[in-house]
Amino acid sequence: MELTNYKERINELYSMMDEAIAIIPSAKYVQRSNDTDFPFWQNSNFKYLTGINEPDCVLVLSKIKDVKKTTLFIRENNATEEMWMGKRLGLEGGRDLVDADEVYDINKLQTKLRDLIPGHDNLYVHFHERADIFNIAREITGELFYQKRKADRLPPRNIKNLALLIEKMRLVKDQNEILTIKKAMHATDKAHRAAMALAAPGRNEKEITALLDYFFTKDDSQGRAYDNIVAGGNNANILHYIENNQMLNDGDLLLIDAGSHLNHYATDITRTFPVNGKYTGIQKEVYNIVLEAQKSAISHVFEGRTQNQLHQATSKVLAQGLIDLKVLSGSVEEILENNLHRKYFPHGTGHWLGLDVHDQCPYFESDNEYVRFEKGMVFTIEPGLYFPKEDESIREDLKGIGIRIEDNILVTEKGHENLSAMIPKEIKEVEDACQEDISKFY
Repeated sequence: MELTNYKERINELYSMMDEAIAIIPSAKYVQRSNDTDFPFWQNSNFKYLTGINEPDCVLVLSKIKDVKKTTLFIRENNATEEMWMGKRLGLEGGRDLVDADEVYDINKLQTKLRDLIPGHDNLYVHFHERADIFNIAREITGELFYQKRKADRLPPRNIKNLALLIEKMRLVKDQNEILTIKKAMHATDKAHRAAMALAAPGRNEKEITALLDYFFTKDDSQGRAYDNIVAGGNNANILHYIENNQMLNDGDLLLIDAGSHLNHYATDITRTFPVNGKYTGIQKEVYNIVLEAQKSAISHVFEGRTQNQLHQATSKVLAQGLIDLKVLSGSVEEILENNLHRKYFPHGTGHWLGLDVHDQCPYFESDNEYVRFEKGMVFTIEPGLYFPKEDESIREDLKGIGIRIEDNILVTEKGHENLSAMIPKEIKEVEDACQEDISKFY
């Protein structure tokens, strides 16, 4: 696997900027309680540009008349603090990774920004993250308006959202990013197969989520990409169910929405299978409708198409399925026009995938048209049907069934590649996987 060239990414961002200064902060530790913090998770845009996985860093990019200057602020090495909290890159380590022109201790940020900000037409910042850094930059800019400055040292006249530029860059994955996702998928595959083997009546959802976490950290990944959803029976009709603490019952389905990550690159997979290893007749009927909807959407993936076109393809199949199940009546066109299917399919067909499980990338172009697929884009396709027990309007044998099937799709020159195709989803494949001996996975 080739090393990522962060200097190239920074140069690409420079090419998208006006004459401006851009301030890109890392994440910081977030206090959980008293003197303990939540596990550190890096700001995805900062990580994309630098590869640095430390808190309390800021990258500053200056561009004036095509003269570019990259400045990195990072924590200095400190033997005492590193003894307690772990090793740091330090100034030289940060310089080497980013190839910065200047590197300073993070404690000098506010002082240095007073010198760096003047002379630029525009100030790029993150509008919705790190309000503390945003406020420092805005306050310095405001102060400069009231101070006498030379004409070439005036403060920026405009403040722009930097995230829009970086997140557009992140839409198309390079070969290194794709290989990272593929490597993480090996662990996700093993975890889902092991869960199918372990699940049985009388087991608890928490046993399954513990098993997933074990395999997410054991081999080719670095942990869960998001909170596992392990939803037995009617719990599957809670779309973001994360309690994961109820008993698994004979005759119920188990919906698992879970994926691992490697170097922050996420996988996001959903499978729905029978707790006792065998689908009932009505479970098969609903499952096959959802599977057909997913296959229809996947078949539409090639360059030039859009997420909306996939959603339309999915919705048509699900609407017809709801008619066949006698849940809805009328024509497919009438159902879609009046959004009647949305009661049973309330979410979208998919989302971008990458450094975030819901990757922060645009769905619309500047002209408000949907973003068209290009080679290297990665996203999920995840149709579902949900029939809560509490819904008195549906027939009795449907109540409590919730099914979602989700795969991760890469756009290629020839169409697409299903990155998670190895994880069982055909009915026979799933039932066979449920009969496997759990000991074979260790």
